[in-house]
Amino acid sequence: MALNTSGPISLGGATAGQSINLELGQPATTTTSLNTANVRTLAGIPATNTTIIMPTNFYGKSNRAQINLVISANTYNYDVYANRGPTYLAGTSDITVTVNPGIFVGGNTPASYAMLVPSAFNAGDTVTIVNNGSILGAGGGGGYGGPLTFSNGGSPGAGGGNSVYVNRPTTITNNGSIFSGGGGGGGGGQGQYSTGQPFRRVTYQFEGAGGGGGAGYNGGAGGAGGGANAPGVGSAGAGQPGTTSAGGAGGPGLVTPGTPAPAGGPGGGLGAGGTGATGTFGFPPTSGGATGYYIIGNPFVTWPVTGSRGGNVG
Repeated sequence: MALNTSGPISLGGATAGQSINLELGQPATTTTSLNTANVRTLAGIPATNTTIIMPTNFYGKSNRAQINLVISANTYNYDVYANRGPTYLAGTSDITVTVNPGIFVGGNTPASYAMLVPSAFNAGDTVTIVNNGSILGAGGGGGYGGPLTFSNGGSPGAGGGNSVYVNRPTTITNNGSIFSGGGGGGGGGQGQYSTGQPFRRVTYQFEGAGGGGGAGYNGGAGGAGGGANAPGVGSAGAGQPGTTSAGGAGGPGLVTPGTPAPAGGPGGGLGAGGTGATGTFGFPPTSGGATGYYIIGNPFVTWPVTGSRGGNVG
């Protein structure tokens, strides 16, 4: 804590806010003087030939480094420790990270974190995050449509990414949004098309439609579809990619005489899982991808303001 802004201040003593020794992290009974280097540094008067005015030059002074980090441009995978800067002093630093309004901090893949507060900080440091923007996990990719074979159905959607990882005591004031990435939609099963007279009947199969990508920053890619193997049938559609605010639509299925290819499932919105798609030819339906975690390490976190949050909690 800082020294008081008025009243008595002494070199020794056991009262926090009044004791220079305690502010310097020294025992109250430590022998020191106004010419000691760390005392002069605390007073802001390092030159030994300059007079220190007691107690005026010590009012409000702190032995701790105040580090203010501002995120003013969209960014990915922000590691607070890696950005601590050259003024960091282990054990006596108070780090505050502020995300400006309208700014996105995201994970560039579902396997990464949008923001990371690792355990590398000293136990004596404090870390505070003030989020006035959006901290978002990446969206999961949509599943692909059932391929041109009777041995496989469509594939499930991929899981969404995580937003904030914390591995030491941290205060988060969330004036904005913190969401995990949405899960990708499941890919639709393949279709089948028959044509010709019964004694000359020809059967074709064609791929199912792809699932939509999950919402996030980045949004998940849409799953592949199409590639029909039936004359005149066309191609089942690919899923649409997710955006920072919504999951992508699943690709449209093909309606033909015979067994139509199901549409792909839509991707999940922020903090939500994707939707599965129908299977065909006895294959089970595909599942949508699960959403990620908006916070991992929640037991370490104090939330003065919770704001908008969504996703799993770990």
